[in-house]
Amino acid sequence: MRLFLVGLIAAGAAAAVAARTAPNERASFVTTLGRDTVVIESFTRSNNHIDGDIVVRVPGTVLCHYSADLAKDGSATKTVVDIKPLGTTDVKAQKISTTYEDGAAKITLEMPGQDPKMGIKMLDKNGFPFFMTGFGASYGLYSSLGMYEMFLPRVTSKVNDTTAVKSIDMASANMGTRTFVRRSPTQVAVDYFGVGYTDLTVDANGQITGADATHATTEKTVTSRADYIDAGKLASTYAAADKAGHGIGAASPNKVQRGTLAGQQIMVTFGSPKKRGRDILGNVVPYDRVWRTGANEATVLDLGHDAMIGGAAVPAGTYSLWTLPAKGGTVTLIINKQHGQWGTDYDPAQDLVRVPMQVTTASSPQEDFNIAVTGSGNADELRMSWDTFVWTVPITAK
Repeated sequence: MRLFLVGLIAAGAAAAVAARTAPNERASFVTTLGRDTVVIESFTRSNNHIDGDIVVRVPGTVLCHYSADLAKDGSATKTVVDIKPLGTTDVKAQKISTTYEDGAAKITLEMPGQDPKMGIKMLDKNGFPFFMTGFGASYGLYSSLGMYEMFLPRVTSKVNDTTAVKSIDMASANMGTRTFVRRSPTQVAVDYFGVGYTDLTVDANGQITGADATHATTEKTVTSRADYIDAGKLASTYAAADKAGHGIGAASPNKVQRGTLAGQQIMVTFGSPKKRGRDILGNVVPYDRVWRTGANEATVLDLGHDAMIGGAAVPAGTYSLWTLPAKGGTVTLIINKQHGQWGTDYDPAQDLVRVPMQVTTASSPQEDFNIAVTGSGNADELRMSWDTFVWTVPITAK
C-alpha cells in the first residue's frame, strides 16, 4: 500500500488571502471516473482554519479527515490527518498530527494497538501544507480542492505566469515544490507529480467550480463543485456496498495472462482499466500517441522461447509492450527492451521492434481491457481487446 498525503505552502501574503477569501465557506466536491463516483470531499473553512472529510472509494472505502490551522501570516500552525479504512483491509488506520513552530515540524503518528511515535523535522519557514490522497496504484487519485482554494489568492493573476511554491507533506513533513500555472483568468493548472497538470476552473470569487485531470494525468478524473454533502454518512453507505461485493474495487487491477509457445511459457502482466461508460478510442486511449497499453506499471511480456512476433524476430527475454493507434485506423505494436518502469515512462531509444497489428471491431463493448495469448501452442496470437476494438498480432516459435 502506498499513501501520499501532500502538504500546503505559505508565505507572507495573508492580507491578500483574507481580502479575497470568503470568511466562511461550506461546500463539497464530487469526483468521477467515467460513470463511477470515486471521491467526495466536504469541507468547512474560514480564513485561518479548514476542516474536511475526503471519502475515497478505491480500492475500498476510506474516510480521511483533515484539518489545518493557519497563523495571521498565512503559515500553518497545526495540521491533522486521520485515516479510517471502512470498506477495505488494504489500507492501515493512522492519525498524523503535526505542529509547526520555530522552523520545525513536530509530528505524532498514532496507529491502533501501537504506542504513538513522535518525531521532529526542520522546515523551510515559507512552507505551507497541501493534501493529496490515494492508495495503491491510484496514489495520486485526488488533491484536496478545499485546500487549493486557500492558496489560490497567492497564485499569479498574469496569464501564462507560473507560481512555484514550497510544500509540506502533511503525513511526513517532507518538503517539496508545487507549481501553479495561470492559463486564463478562470483557469489554473496544478502540477501532477511534475509530469502533468490538473486543470482547475475558478469563478470570479476565487472559488473552484471544477477540476479536470483527464488531459494530462493518468487518473482521468473529473471533479464538480456541489452543495455540502454529509461525507461521513456517505462513507458508511459506500462501505456497506464494499462488504456486499458491490464496491468499485481497484481502479485498474493488475492481471497476468499465460500461454505456451513451443512448450515454453509466454506471460503478459498488465493493469486492466474499465470502460466505466467512457468513449475509449480517441479519448481514454489517444490517437497518434504511444499508449501505455493498460494501466499502472508498464505492460510486461515474458518470453521463454525465441519468437517471431508480427514477422519480427524477438529473442527470449522480458520486454515492455506499448501500442500506437492512429486516427486512420491502424495500430502499431511496440516491443521495448526496458521493463519494470511505470506505465508513462516510455523510452523510444529502447525499442526492439515495431510491428503492425490487425484491427477488427467486436459486436458488443467489453468492459475490462484484456490481453490474451491464444492458439495451438506453435502458432499463437497476441490479442488485445477493450470496448469494441480488437487488436491482434501473430506469434510463432522461431
